[in-house]
Amino acid sequence: MTKREKQVLFWIVEGKTNGDIGRILEISPRTVEKHCESIFRKLGIENRYAAIVFALTSNWELKPE
Repeated sequence: MTKREKQVLFWIVEGKTNGDIGRILEISPRTVEKHCESIFRKLGIENRYAAIVFALTSNWELKPE
């Protein structure tokens, strides 16, 4: 997973929307959506909820960097 994807995943876990994440990372909400699609594909999951569960149960060190 890329550094940017990890940043997006961090903010997903924090409950932020694509618009919120875009403002925080200074990218468009559509770019956030594309990162989400890539994250879901790489993790073999289907949605944000599954990404949150994965991140919280896999002992990943999440930080905004």
